[in-house]
Amino acid sequence: MREYDPQVVVKFNPPAYANSGNMVEWLQEQLIPVLERCPTLLAVDLFAGHRTEELLNTMKANDITVSVIPAGCTSFVQPLDVSINRPFKELLRVFILPYSSGLRFCSVLVV
Repeated sequence: MREYDPQVVVKFNPPAYANSGNMVEWLQEQLIPVLERCPTLLAVDLFAGHRTEELLNTMKANDITVSVIPAGCTSFVQPLDVSINRPFKELLRVFILPYSSGLRFCSVLVV
């Protein structure tokens, strides 16, 4: 198994995609400890895992208010997602593809 810097948290799950369970885990292990019980506004997209009862209850219990970004509005309320993250992910794909040719992937996905 690969060793990561102790400050980097790397999680894997069998289906290899985000779900409510790993969102709750992220909240409890990563976000809530740094919030120090301060009221917080968290903007999320329409991903179903962001709107489950378990996740919403966890947020409510920790004074986190959820703001759901309507479909098609990411570019207006998440400008970094459009202006920095998307170009970064495209560059990352360009650099990863030459090294992934011998690996058993259907495609290289950066999320």
